[in-house]
Amino acid sequence: MKKIFRLGALIVFSLLWYLGFSGSVAKWLHENGITQDDYRYGDLYRMSNLAQFKAPLEQCSVPQKTQSGNTSLIIMGDSFTEKERIEKNHFKGLDNYNRYFITDTVNVKLDTSKRNILIIETVERHFRERFAKPFTNLQVSVNQPILKKNKEETLKEKVLNYEVPYNTERHESILFSSDFFLTFKEWKAWLNWKLFNRLDEKVMLSKDEKYLLYKVDAQPSGINSCFDEISEEEIKLMVQNVNETYQFYKKTGFDEVYLSIIPNKTSILGTDLGEYNHLIERIHQHSDLKTPFLDIYTPYHKSKKVLYEKGDSHWNCEGKQMWLDLVNAKL
Repeated sequence: MKKIFRLGALIVFSLLWYLGFSGSVAKWLHENGITQDDYRYGDLYRMSNLAQFKAPLEQCSVPQKTQSGNTSLIIMGDSFTEKERIEKNHFKGLDNYNRYFITDTVNVKLDTSKRNILIIETVERHFRERFAKPFTNLQVSVNQPILKKNKEETLKEKVLNYEVPYNTERHESILFSSDFFLTFKEWKAWLNWKLFNRLDEKVMLSKDEKYLLYKVDAQPSGINSCFDEISEEEIKLMVQNVNETYQFYKKTGFDEVYLSIIPNKTSILGTDLGEYNHLIERIHQHSDLKTPFLDIYTPYHKSKKVLYEKGDSHWNCEGKQMWLDLVNAKL
């Protein structure tokens, strides 16, 4: 019996270990309804487990395929424009569409027979980091094949260089993401909040406790905070770097280049926590700015509606559509 127990335990723990690094298996389990997406109620709810902010993420409709045109659109963006939120069919008159993560270094080829447009999209909390210098992550060649800088790895090199991508969060997601286990997490979160005034270290509440916010941009200070004081000298330097970025990509062959700064949820719904530094407005309104931009901050700020998901740091369907309308107006 002991041998059977040991063998059973070995099999079970080996399976759990395997699930910790196999993204493909985790995806298969989710697609077949065996496990649930632990982001289904939002990234902020996932961290906090506060029941009052538990709401399924809106399922936004994706437009039918529109008539293609002669425009090639490239977005260098962060999580607001990732594949799960933004697709080619959201845009009008496109021939080609590619989106890359803003921190990646990417090589692309432009076809000068098309109208080439670049949108550099960044959430507000990372703007100061990303434009401390000109943004040149996108490397461009015009009507030429992209040359591979690095030689192909041999099979032996691939095996020796392979790293097992072990992920404890994937374990938790697979084992404890069901509504049954979430109920217990919510009880624990409520007790910590009410008895000890303690929330998960990654989140904060607005002062009126109506909105759940991401602590990175809601904390009182720090380069990512909405309330961190920014000098005029730093604003001027960032504007200069934005302009240099614009000129760089215009020279590489893009017909149009746009900057898009997406407001932090805190910048719209959590300004009761401190004195907002008005980063976006100060960039947009700076007299030295020569770069075209997509201003989503102003309509968000003026709107009487909540344009962010209840338990998430990202926009809801209406908030996203406002941004898409701005882009499509340019297209």
